[in-house]
Amino acid sequence: GETLLVDAEFKALVPEIIAKLKAIGGDAPRFVINTHYHGDHTGGNGAMRAAGATVIAQARVRDRMSRVQRPVANGKRRQPVPVADYPDITYGQHLTLHLDGETVHIRHLPPGHTDGDSVVVFENANVIATGDLFFNGMYPYIDVNAGGSVGGVIADINRMLKWMDADTVVIPGHGAVADKATLVRYRDMLMRMSAKIRKLIDAGKSLQEIQAMRPTAALDATWDRMEQGKGARRFVGELYYSMVVHFPGT
Repeated sequence: GETLLVDAEFKALVPEIIAKLKAIGGDAPRFVINTHYHGDHTGGNGAMRAAGATVIAQARVRDRMSRVQRPVANGKRRQPVPVADYPDITYGQHLTLHLDGETVHIRHLPPGHTDGDSVVVFENANVIATGDLFFNGMYPYIDVNAGGSVGGVIADINRMLKWMDADTVVIPGHGAVADKATLVRYRDMLMRMSAKIRKLIDAGKSLQEIQAMRPTAALDATWDRMEQGKGARRFVGELYYSMVVHFPGT
């Protein structure tokens, strides 16, 4: 059978990933789909191609990888990546692969995590890979500099939920494999926090004032799993910038 992989991880992990695929009865991947442009999803592209893969992504992924990006949260500009890591095939809105009796839909959704997000739907297997539109059990990272926003993530999750039933296997960009109910809980957390931050913005509070109030405190024990406690503060910043300044996806 033919092997298809969603996301390429970092380059250093590629040999281990290919070994694992072979151990479970697959081959080195024939296709790799990048769900968005970030390095933890695309860094292994060149190494996967060297092993025989064709890399597929939404058109904006290749565009973002090929030029300097706005500064990210830590103030560092993302530099263009090596040409060897660019996707081979880019698509606009919807691409379908027919492999070994499986129909694989690659769908571009409006800006959410970034402006080049792909969701991968395995129709017969009833599996959906969400990319970073879903961080299971943790606060998300939302790339507002790349057109992302919390409202966009919520809207994209609502679109995906229509493609799921109680048995759908939901593969997040980060965290454990989940189901529809778990994705609903995540969406509800985003909606609750968005409403809370919106009220504080409407009351005239600055980002620093909002962060000092620790509006996520009641949720941190459950959701603040990244960056040793910094995840909540960064998440509040992303919620704020999602609502106050919407970057036009430059």
